Amino acid sequence: MKLLFVLLFFIQANFFPQSDTIDCNPLSFGCISIEKMPAIIGGLDSLHLRLIYPQEALKHKIEGKVYVLVTIDTLGSPYCAKIIKGIGYGCDEEALRLVNSSEYTAGEQRGKPVVITMAIPIAFKIDDN
Repeated sequence: MKLLFVLLFFIQANFFPQSDTIDCNPLSFGCISIEKMPAIIGGLDSLHLRLIYPQEALKHKIEGKVYVLVTIDTLGSPYCAKIIKGIGYGCDEEALRLVNSSEYTAGEQRGKPVVITMAIPIAFKIDDN
């Protein structure tokens, strides 16, 4: 019975939208194969070039990856970005800043732009220089 309720809720939430408001709940998105995924204009390298290493993370020598879940709309604009795995010490906030301030190409399905939710890894590595 619970499985039937969950399936009906999933179908209702994904195929019969109730309003025109933006839904930031990743569970409301269906999983399909996308022909062309969104991409950061300039690539991940351009994103890492704009990274400002947080002073608190430098002080404590924190390194690692922060994973940001973000939705890219049909115009290539990011919204509803949130941390799904962070490392703290200001790195999570910097990763959100980078993802939200980046420009993207829109994802496409059958030649038409579509809204896509994806995870973006942001690597924090202290240079030895």
